[in-house]
Amino acid sequence: MDPRALVVYLESPYSEQRGNQPPAHEIVLAGLQAPSEYWVGLAVSWLEQGAPANNEIIQELNSIVENKHFSQRVRHHSSALVKKWYQANGTA
Repeated sequence: MDPRALVVYLESPYSEQRGNQPPAHEIVLAGLQAPSEYWVGLAVSWLEQGAPANNEIIQELNSIVENKHFSQRVRHHSSALVKKWYQANGTA
């Protein structure tokens, strides 16, 4: 599916995701890979609201943490999500 069609779902809270929508991980990944900090921030917000993460999402978050193009706020939130994911999955 076209990533531009996926990211629009990020404008609603994660809790409002419906069963007829694409999977949450696809929506979040599209947001994290978007060229706009707006979509990246919304994708990070979905993860903070409980959207599931996987290895691919964690790799994208690590890229965001290292990319000075993004605001400090987005990078710090991304870093916290990565640390939380590694702790929950028993890796460091």
